[in-house]
Order: sequence, then C-alpha cells, then structure tokens
Amino acid sequence: MRRGEFCTSKLFLNEHLGFQEGISGEELTSRGLVQAQRFGATIATPCRVASFELADGLIHLHLSDGTEIPARAVVIATGARYRRLPLARWHEFEGAGIFFSATEIEAQWCHGEPVVVVGGANSAGQAALFLASRGSTVDLIVRTDQLSAGMSDYLVRRLREHPQIETHLGTEVTALHGDDQLTGVELTRCSNGAVERRPCSGLFCFIGATPATSWLDKVVLDDDGFVLTDTELADHGLSPAWAALGRRPLPFETSVPRVFAVGDVRRGSIKRVAAAVGEGSSAISSVHRAIGHRD
Repeated sequence: MRRGEFCTSKLFLNEHLGFQEGISGEELTSRGLVQAQRFGATIATPCRVASFELADGLIHLHLSDGTEIPARAVVIATGARYRRLPLARWHEFEGAGIFFSATEIEAQWCHGEPVVVVGGANSAGQAALFLASRGSTVDLIVRTDQLSAGMSDYLVRRLREHPQIETHLGTEVTALHGDDQLTGVELTRCSNGAVERRPCSGLFCFIGATPATSWLDKVVLDDDGFVLTDTELADHGLSPAWAALGRRPLPFETSVPRVFAVGDVRRGSIKRVAAAVGEGSSAISSVHRAIGHRD
C-alpha cells in the first residue's frame, strides 16, 4: 500500500494495450495516481517504508519519517532496479541509446543500425535474435567464457548460426562514446586487456535486476532478494499463524498473512508492465478474500 523503494523508468513501454506509440513509465505512473485518487485513495509521496510489524491483528507500517500506518492488508509493489554497468556517462545515455528491454519501440529507435547486447542469460540471447530480425547487426557481449552457462542449448545454437550476430565471450563493455546519443562502445577482452571500438546506436543491458526488498525482514525471499508468494512458498517457510487460519497463502500472498506482493518485486513475475498491472488487479481479489476469511 505504501512504497519501500520506488523505481520509475523513463524508457518507453509498448506492450501495454492501448498505447500504440508507447508511453513512458513516469507518465503511466502519473495517470495511475490520478485514477487512484478518483477512487478515494490517499497518495503519500515521496515516502519510504522502513519496516512493518504485526500487532493487534493489524499490519503496522513504519515510515522513514516516523509515521505509523495500520492496515488490514498490504500489497508490496516496490519493483526492481535494473543493474547497470559502472561506466562513465551511463546515466547520460539512458533513454538516448541505452535500454533495458528490446521491443518494437527500441528496434525502431535503432533503425537497423549496429547494436550491442550485454548479458549471458536467455533474455540477452532472445533480445539479440529479435534485434537481428529487425535488421540490426548485433554484438553480443558475454563476460564469461561459455555461452551455454546461462542460456538454453536451442538459443545458443540459433545465436551461433545467425549471420548478423557476433558473440564476444570473455569480454566487457568498458567505455561509451557519443554526444547527445550513444554512437559507439569500447570492448575489452578480460584475458589480455585488448581493446576494440565498435559502432553502436543502441546498448541493450540484460545483466539482471535488484528487487527493492531491503526493508523486508519478515517475509520469505529467494536467494536474489525477490519475494516468494503462494505456490512458491515451501511449507517450512510458513509460520504457525497459517495453521490457525486453516488455509495456505492465496494468489500473490507472501509468507506473512494478508501481506501480498506483485510486479517485478515478486519471484516468477514476467517483468513487463502489462503483466504487473494484471497482477495488481488479481492481488486485490485475494485481499478481499483474505479480509473476508479473517472476519
């Protein structure tokens, strides 16, 4: 219900139904806040949840300014922050050549120009294939020496066979070039320090995300800090409170009864805005069921 750490994106999103030209994360969030106010919701921003505790049958949220908010149910939608490369001028080029997703909007930006994809997991391989299918030549940069370490065999085979994709193993991006927009990158071999400059109109970064869960010390998280919900929770992760309730967690419910998690902060989420909106709607249905069960 309140945010612990809130991350907005200035990149354009095009997978949400009804926005043919795309919409920025900031604009979509602003529209959502206005709509919530029309339904009578109270918006508190900026604010940060420092912790929460259970007492007297309620969930007590403690904000960083000392404010306490009692609630019968809480929905955590704090999102995740994309990991970035520690390079000079990185933030200057975000939205001007550096992207964290590969959709038609980003492909149109590059106009078939050479691009760089950074990452060694399936998401990076899929992005490379997609961008190559839209006419770009693709340099796929993988820090490890084995492409198969993080990708499926089928995807590795397709990447190796594609004539417009060149894979650079044991390599890192070490510098960015351009004026107002990204125009090139420097690649450095990890083994011998050899440097090569490549033209690049778009750098697509797929090196993972860090969930905004540093304030959550009472719900069960996975090894990467994402919140476990409903079927993801093993029996040993459930407190004795569940036995008293006589039920297991509802869809999107965490290990703490009546505390829910949706969107990028949740393990197993699709990490797309349309999916996150759907999860939020579904979670509210679970909230009503949880409150009704308690009453």
